[in-house]
Amino acid sequence: MTKSITAFGLGCAAAGMLLAGMASAAPDANTVAGIWLFDGDADDASVNGNHADFQNGAKTAAGGRFGEALSLDGENDFVLVPSSASLESTAEEWTGMAWINLVQREADAAAQCCSDDHLIYAFTAAWHNLFLVFGPGRGANQGKVEAGSLELAPQWMSGPTVVEDDSWHHLAYTYDGSTKTIWVDGVVDVDQAAGGTTNLIAMDMSIGGTATERWAHGLIDEVALFNVALSAADIGAIKDDGLGKTFGLTPVDPQGKAAMTWGVLKTAR
Repeated sequence: MTKSITAFGLGCAAAGMLLAGMASAAPDANTVAGIWLFDGDADDASVNGNHADFQNGAKTAAGGRFGEALSLDGENDFVLVPSSASLESTAEEWTGMAWINLVQREADAAAQCCSDDHLIYAFTAAWHNLFLVFGPGRGANQGKVEAGSLELAPQWMSGPTVVEDDSWHHLAYTYDGSTKTIWVDGVVDVDQAAGGTTNLIAMDMSIGGTATERWAHGLIDEVALFNVALSAADIGAIKDDGLGKTFGLTPVDPQGKAAMTWGVLKTAR
């Protein structure tokens, strides 16, 4: 059964209300494995310190869904997050999410599965806990969302909705040990019964591409990874309000979140 984000204890909830004027309910910071806001850097905004490195010219740029966003040219740039114990905590169940605004790639006669996909994130190089959008090499499935992992049975699934359309979409991927689900703009796109545990020991995490292929073209914003499968209500709240406001922090203006502070998130553990 999908786990809902629980409320903080009364003390943390009260602190959240004082700091941000929010209701007492707030996400449980202990479920966070990493949060990458891409507001000028590739740092992890959570207490876990899973700071990433820009590769091959990856950078942030204005025009994100909330503040700035990771800007990728689709050539060879991506972000690399070193392996850690907190990321390994997502091996049994998880939620991965991001806002994406991807350029629709032109069909290429030479294109073939799967090097021209837009990678959102994956634990590489053996395709553990993978989340991406199909490229032209997928033929009629171009633009649809795929999720899965080598250890799961079945390994992969994809939904019907096309999101490679030069506009913003919120994507989430949950796995609770018995069901994997892809969410597009807060709505279930596809779900599937599944079993298995992902092997994430000493696995780096890539965002927006890998060292050799699947380089996303466009913008990626507000990437987050949790070690529980969040509920529909939790995913919807994050989609609507952004990670900052949902976590009971300084209210966030979708046009810019430079004033955001992560005090509550970092002291809630």
